[in-house]
Amino acid sequence: MKKILVLGSGRVSRPCVHYLGGLEGTVVHVAASSGRNLGKTVAGIPGAKTHIFDAKDHGGKLIDEVGPDIVVNLLPPAFMAPIARECLKKRIPLVHASYLDQEVRNLAKDVEAAGIPFVTEMGLDPGIDHMSAARTIDRIRKEGGEVESFRSICGAIPSADANTNPWGYKLSWAPASLIGASKRDARVMVDGETYEWPGGETYEHVHLEEVQGLGWFEIYANADSLPYLDTYGIPEARSIYRGTIRYPGWCETICKMNALGLFEESVLDMKGKTFRSFMAERAGLGKDSDVETGLCERLRLEPYSTVMLRFGWLGLLDDRPIPFAKGSPRDVVSFLFAEKLVYSEEEKDLVILRDEFVATYKGKNGKKLFRSTLIDMGIPGGDSSVARTTGLPPAITARFILEGKIRTPGVHTPVLPEIWGPVLEELERLGISLEETVTDA
Repeated sequence: MKKILVLGSGRVSRPCVHYLGGLEGTVVHVAASSGRNLGKTVAGIPGAKTHIFDAKDHGGKLIDEVGPDIVVNLLPPAFMAPIARECLKKRIPLVHASYLDQEVRNLAKDVEAAGIPFVTEMGLDPGIDHMSAARTIDRIRKEGGEVESFRSICGAIPSADANTNPWGYKLSWAPASLIGASKRDARVMVDGETYEWPGGETYEHVHLEEVQGLGWFEIYANADSLPYLDTYGIPEARSIYRGTIRYPGWCETICKMNALGLFEESVLDMKGKTFRSFMAERAGLGKDSDVETGLCERLRLEPYSTVMLRFGWLGLLDDRPIPFAKGSPRDVVSFLFAEKLVYSEEEKDLVILRDEFVATYKGKNGKKLFRSTLIDMGIPGGDSSVARTTGLPPAITARFILEGKIRTPGVHTPVLPEIWGPVLEELERLGISLEETVTDA
């Protein structure tokens, strides 16, 4: 019997564990720092084992105890490198859904020498987006073409019928991940010219885009796009842009929150403070000031603006005491997001992923536009779309590593045909597929 160790029992773990639990000849072990979600994660899986472990131990004792044939790490990104080092020490293949960090990248030669595969960035974004892009590039190359430009946009948002709050957003994962992105640097290239937007400035460079059948959305640049010229092997491209999808109004709100320092991490004394007095301090207002008027003046907003209405609905202007004695502005926002931006049991989330390539062909006139679009909805009362599209790719990858279909040693993102070929095929079998079109550009 093959042993699979899954680390983490968060939102994306259940579909991952259930897929692995349905494989013949395997036993799934699921470990988390708390038992609160473990029961739900493994419910209905015969023979599944659960473990409580301290992630600060980096999984060393647990891995020794379980003796897994492969590890699927669904813990936060901070635990990628420590778990990877343990897996390398014990020569155990590893799959991870998060972005490949430099520490793990530095292990590449040792992992290759150990003869085992580590596959990272294997979720939705990053993950399915990489595989879709690599498949299209492979097609363009085989047809004798070159890539002139590449755009990839992705978003996980409420479906239209679940879009029931003024923020146009609900949490598919921990608030900390969402808030962390609000200060992220971004870099893109357009027609050979590089644009850099540090510290959340990307939200000031937003545009609207239509997704047929779903409506109009805001798009803003996500992190650093330029390394993907090398990742995808398209050095000839003169434009590259990776972006995030949100409902209109999101970017203006984040810009104003950044202006107030609401995403800062410095720890402050919160004793005796209400959310309202906290906001007054962030705006630099005196004790007797009218908070709404002061915020409008500070942010150059009208009192009836969408931003002010969102602040009020979220609870940032309430006289309610802040429920902790010490914390950062980011902690205050995270608390309210977790309280208010939530899905009900029967509501559906919506995942939109779109890749676009413009390709040119030597000796031929004209250009071709390759577009791949994934639109996926959550299951009411079941798994969310984010959970399925993030949890299934690492599970499928782990299966194919165990079966020997994915065997090339080293540290990889899913741009090898050996990875994206069988994984995309299996995702399609499970109902997660991209619609592909080719038109004149």
